[in-house]
Amino acid sequence: MSRPQIQEEAVSQVAGLLMEKLQPDGLAIVMEADHFCMHWRGVKDTESKMINSVMRGSFLRDANLRREFLALIRKG
Repeated sequence: MSRPQIQEEAVSQVAGLLMEKLQPDGLAIVMEADHFCMHWRGVKDTESKMINSVMRGSFLRDANLRREFLALIRKG
């Protein structure tokens, strides 16, 4: 990822690469990033953050596993 891009695309690309290379049973990614269009345009909000998540495999199929993962990262 060598250029600015939409965060939703970035997290999806990371998930795809990890799934391809590692071939795990499941994958869960939560990405928090600065929302630069809010910094540069419009409201000029320098504190604006975007959070996106991607679930693949067992995290997508198993709601309990997904809940456990999300609960653990909230505590962190």
